[in-house]
Amino acid sequence: MKNFDICQQTTDNRQQVSLKTTYSLKNLNTMGFDIAAKQFHEINSLNDIDNLIEEGLDEKNTLILGCGSNTFFKEEYYDGTIIHSNLKGINIIEENGNDVIVRCMSGESWDNLVNFTVKNNLFGLENLIGIPGSVGAAPVQNIGAYGCEAKDSIIYVYTIDLTNGARRIFKNEDCHFAYRDSIFKREEYKKYFICAIDFCLKKDACFKLEYGNVKEYLEKKNISSLTLSDVAQTIKEIRASKLPEVGVIGSVGSFFQNPIVKNDTFEMLKESYPEMPSYPNEKGVKIPAGWLIEKAGWKGYRENHVGVWDKQALVLVHYGGGKPMEILDLMKKIQDSVKEKFGIDIEPEVNIC
Repeated sequence: MKNFDICQQTTDNRQQVSLKTTYSLKNLNTMGFDIAAKQFHEINSLNDIDNLIEEGLDEKNTLILGCGSNTFFKEEYYDGTIIHSNLKGINIIEENGNDVIVRCMSGESWDNLVNFTVKNNLFGLENLIGIPGSVGAAPVQNIGAYGCEAKDSIIYVYTIDLTNGARRIFKNEDCHFAYRDSIFKREEYKKYFICAIDFCLKKDACFKLEYGNVKEYLEKKNISSLTLSDVAQTIKEIRASKLPEVGVIGSVGSFFQNPIVKNDTFEMLKESYPEMPSYPNEKGVKIPAGWLIEKAGWKGYRENHVGVWDKQALVLVHYGGGKPMEILDLMKKIQDSVKEKFGIDIEPEVNIC
């Protein structure tokens, strides 16, 4: 059985966890609303978690928050406790033939991890570069982009049960990964604080370039010998051309999941919309939600302080000075419009709290 051996990657000389009350989360939600939390704890070591549990923690009224890049607060006051991981460290812990195991602590930014793998010429995460957020959130959401998902590389997730302090290691198959989903989204598993994650990456090149327009972008560059850095840089450029800059215009990236419809439903839709993009998978056919929203006429739409990004209809934006309810109202209008036009339900990808 694998040991819970990540303690050496946290430091013992940091200050004990401190309680902050009525704490502003403006810098911990990329939508940019001025949200306040009743209580806030920053975790700098595993001892901090143990101390919190000893003091008494109402895990049912507790939210584990990373960078807030996939979390939407529906009200301006969160009447509960926020736990924020500041556990740091990225290390190569094992090499076995073509496989390299990288362990990353949950408080690292996702881009720090991807840049580490690119710098060390390790393949597997490059298509996920530029996704805002923390490493600890990656298995919860099973983040993905351009034909790759976090689940493709995750092998172990190290957690602490907030109800009793017990350590538990989830293997990949224990996580029940699915499209933008995992066991950590289930109510009974939200009690697990993610400390660290082991990723299995590859020394040999194994590019995935077929999704979206990645291959087209690379062909335009006329690169004779493709490198890992070339692919990562291209993905960054594509994302920058489509998405608002984090910290400048409020957003949570993709607000909606791409719906998956049955094969016969897709064939019927294809008769009316032969140009409809599609990606077959084991559950049916995935249709880009951004395409559906754009065809329903929402791309570039603005209503007071909020709107739909003019370069990517999948992204809802907050231009500043607005209230969370404005985004929720816009979300509902878009959902109703897509349902009326295509008969397809689109669901939020973002975690609404």
